[in-house]
Amino acid sequence: MTFQDPDFGTVTVTVNPRARSIIMRPQVDGLRVTACAGASLKVVMSTIDKYRNRLVAKQHEIQKKGVSTPDEVECMRREAKIHLVRRTAELASMHGFCYSNISIRSSKSRWGSCSGRNSISLSLFLMKIPQHLQDYVILHELCHTVHHDHSPLFWQLLNTVTHGQAFQLRRELKQYDTL
Repeated sequence: MTFQDPDFGTVTVTVNPRARSIIMRPQVDGLRVTACAGASLKVVMSTIDKYRNRLVAKQHEIQKKGVSTPDEVECMRREAKIHLVRRTAELASMHGFCYSNISIRSSKSRWGSCSGRNSISLSLFLMKIPQHLQDYVILHELCHTVHHDHSPLFWQLLNTVTHGQAFQLRRELKQYDTL
């Protein structure tokens, strides 16, 4: 369902039976809302109103940054396939990690991931952040090849390979988003 809102423009509401809450994602030209099964439109509207100021501020922030054009995204993808793949191999070799393969995706919800089979996936939008934070994300995923969780052992390993800077780098990375 879609409707117009004076603050956001087009609001698109979809129901996902697997959703456990109402998720709201500001976009350049609207607001995308994913509702859990059973959530009424009244509850959705109430939730939007509750967080309206924060959501409007986030939408303005996204609009200010601008969205990459399809040509810019393809250029970033080509650069990422060379740079990020090479850098992952270098860091894995340097720290003794093994991974099965690496893929570059246009993920907007996360910087990277590591599967149970040690396949690493990195967002091409890493190309928009400083090199030391790219390295942090890559090392984070490489550490997942040893510990497939965020246990204290995982954080200890990540802190070791980042020379005691894991938590500082994590905080710094939060200043960026994948858009």
